[in-house]
Amino acid sequence: MKIVRYIPLLVISFWLSACATFISHAISLEDVALPSGPYKVGTQIIHMVDKERKAWYTDGLNGAREMMVRVWYPAILEEGDQKAPYNYNEELIADMIADGFGIPKSIMRTINKIDGNSWLNATPLNQRFPVLIFSHGHGALKTQNTTQMEELASHGYVLFASDHTYDAGLSVFPENRVILNKTDIPDGISDKEKWGLREIQLNYRVGDVQFLLDEMENGQFLPPSLQNMLELDNIGIFGHSFGGATSVVASLKDDRIDAALGLDVWFLPIPSTLIKKNLNKPFVHLGQVAWKEKDNYLKLDTLASVNSAQSLRFDVQGSTHYDFSDFSQFSKVSKKYGSGTIASDRIRFIMNSTIRDFFDQNLKQSISISLNDYKSLYPEIIIKEY
Repeated sequence: MKIVRYIPLLVISFWLSACATFISHAISLEDVALPSGPYKVGTQIIHMVDKERKAWYTDGLNGAREMMVRVWYPAILEEGDQKAPYNYNEELIADMIADGFGIPKSIMRTINKIDGNSWLNATPLNQRFPVLIFSHGHGALKTQNTTQMEELASHGYVLFASDHTYDAGLSVFPENRVILNKTDIPDGISDKEKWGLREIQLNYRVGDVQFLLDEMENGQFLPPSLQNMLELDNIGIFGHSFGGATSVVASLKDDRIDAALGLDVWFLPIPSTLIKKNLNKPFVHLGQVAWKEKDNYLKLDTLASVNSAQSLRFDVQGSTHYDFSDFSQFSKVSKKYGSGTIASDRIRFIMNSTIRDFFDQNLKQSISISLNDYKSLYPEIIIKEY
């Protein structure tokens, strides 16, 4: 009799398992879009250690600061080269995304089927190219904008992105050592204390960027074949959300950076004393039309208005925060969990084109952005020139 009692539960469990299996096959995630440039794209993953800084500001995390860095670059393909996965440790990453957005894990775990366009450890071209640094959003990953990484590398850039350890959703180090996010703000603290903690976290991120810049010059961890590609007189930076704030502050603090671009930047963590400083380098902001926190774009307007170099603001109608990452590119299903009304291929085209135009203009001096052309090419964009 006890066995009979449990049969309905067994049937339900089997049905749920079968549904999950069906969903994982029926709703596959889309591959990364093919890049449009003339170069093949290589990628390498490098473990770097900054012995000059503590691992993190939290008590007990006193070791050296470690970072997992991924590089994308123009490459020569040779026999035996293999495609790099979109992400390593896909199940961990898939569950992290699913938990963060409320997406069924059975959908996100098909992330291991995503095919990218980068070749692991492919031979770097023996030429020099401008350098771009990317900074991910709060709780996100260095690979969150792989679409743009591959697109820009295919057009002749070398791109660096690190997981900002303890602020990334997770960081996976050699021997599968995993470090999870530790940047949640404790309950019951004042606004002053909250923003004070965010400023500490922001400064750690900026320190990661400056460490990467130092590494490009010193080459302690970079293979010579990669270091020899770097055109260090032409360096740009871009980032999404908290990564956009990181890009702005790094640009204010480090003259080695020549141009900065933000993707739906979270400006609020940037101290007002810094927002009011002259960036003194070209800056573009590409984002949604408005944030719920109105002060966020007030800080954008202040920063752009005092910049002695060109500042442009591109507001994309129909977009939301996560459209400025790979998230809206996953599938029609994942798009419903945090994207706007703009089509996936359209926001991808807008991002790829505007980012490349901006850095081509300021690091390659090869074009000049025509705002009149932009108005006809991108009717979805509201353009503001400061």
